[in-house]
Order: sequence, then structure tokens, then C-alpha cells
Amino acid sequence: MRRLPTTLWAMALGFVIVNAVSAWGDGFENVILSSTKDAKESEATFTTDTPKIFVQAHMTDAVKSGSTVVVSWIAVDTGGAAPPNYKIDEVSLHVILANVIDSALSKPNNGWPVGDYNVVFSVDGAVRETIDFKVK
Repeated sequence: MRRLPTTLWAMALGFVIVNAVSAWGDGFENVILSSTKDAKESEATFTTDTPKIFVQAHMTDAVKSGSTVVVSWIAVDTGGAAPPNYKIDEVSLHVILANVIDSALSKPNNGWPVGDYNVVFSVDGAVRETIDFKVK
């Protein structure tokens, strides 16, 4: 299994390499959101001083070679620290041959604003997976 790490603060077009995996779901399975890289279980809540939040997702056969996958980090509701549904950052990946996407978002200088967030996975412009999380 090969992976291409993507750090969203450094916005550059990435290229993903995808192997065949069993087809089920809308393109992504085994999605893990965590405060540590390569975690085995997801976390739903983070603290304002969490240094970095990582997401990892396995692509299924529903994501075809030649597709464009976009991973977007959204501040849904931060109590006014950012506008509602504010796109913090995103990265576009052109699928060539891989099956795992790794992405991360670093803590803002003043810490994460308390609130509701999500990570959105889109394939060729269509939302396929949304992972919600909170910062407390």
C-alpha cells in the first residue's frame, strides 16, 4: 500500500497513486481522523491546542484512475471566529495509481477556535464523504 501525504497549509496540486481495492461505499472507507499520524481509531473531539489534525482514507474502486479528489477542511460553526461554513483549506489530488489519502491541517497560531468542523472528500466535483469533528 502506497500513500501520498498532503499538508493542506502547503497548497500544491498532488498526485495520488491508487491500487485496486474492493468496491463498496461511495469511494472512501476506513476514514480515520486523529491527532496522531497513522492512528488506528478516529477521534471526534480535539482540544484548542491540538498541534495537528490528520485524516486518512482508503479509496475504493468507485474512485477511478483519472479522477480528481479534493479534500476540504471546513470550519462549520466557530461562534464567530470564522464565517459559517468557512473553507480553511483544501488540496486537489489527481488519481493515478494509489489507494490511500493522507492529509493534515496544522493548528492556527492562536489555537483552534472552539466549534464544529468537518473534512469533505469530493470526487470530480461531487461530495462523497463528510467527516464531522469538534474542537472544545
